[in-house]
Amino acid sequence: MPLWAVLAGFLPFVLRVFTYPRQLVRGLDWDDPLTIRRIALYALIWLTILVLAFGDNRVLAEESRPLLSTFKGVVMRAHDASWDWISPAYGAFGLSQGEARRLWDTLLTTGFLAYTFLASLLAMAVVVRLRMWRFGLGWPHALGTALLGHLAGVSCIALSLVPLFELLVCRTCAVRLLMFIVLNAAGWTYIGYYTLADLGERPRGWAVHLVRSLGYGLAQYVIAYAVFFALIAAIIPL
Repeated sequence: MPLWAVLAGFLPFVLRVFTYPRQLVRGLDWDDPLTIRRIALYALIWLTILVLAFGDNRVLAEESRPLLSTFKGVVMRAHDASWDWISPAYGAFGLSQGEARRLWDTLLTTGFLAYTFLASLLAMAVVVRLRMWRFGLGWPHALGTALLGHLAGVSCIALSLVPLFELLVCRTCAVRLLMFIVLNAAGWTYIGYYTLADLGERPRGWAVHLVRSLGYGLAQYVIAYAVFFALIAAIIPL
């Protein structure tokens, strides 16, 4: 298949990841080496879009009122508006308001975000190996479904940060808090749903399947996050 045709299938692929997870998994030919290559290419494009959407290489820590045109500007303004009640969280690490601003100025650069996604992929690889050992899956099947769950999960979790930082400005905004919780739960559920789908798990009833997917996805998320934090902790600019 020519490259242009593969790229043209990216947007339909994204929609299928979120709307028809089981059908997508069952429709892929895991014995075809091109399947993993295509998913890997889509993952690269997907994660690049997320890095560009949330990253900003401009230095905003010294600006009194950063523009809200970028996610970094939203984060900076949210911290400024709510510093009186979030400062104890930073004080535990010995960070002043200026140091906290400089920290986020580094964390939300495209280079640092690219490293965090690389670390998250390595963490998911550990989960893949555990699943292969536990269920006897092959590399293409285990890695492919892990990538699909990772892409859907990390997108939902990344989007949850937007209402979180807006919530810092308005402590009584219950809708934003609910959005943060729902988006995180959706991310964990997608991770678990793809894993249950590739293992052929079919609990009776959609509610039971949803709860099992959430629990299984959360367990995988915790394992992956532990590895992810170990990889990233050494370079966090504290």
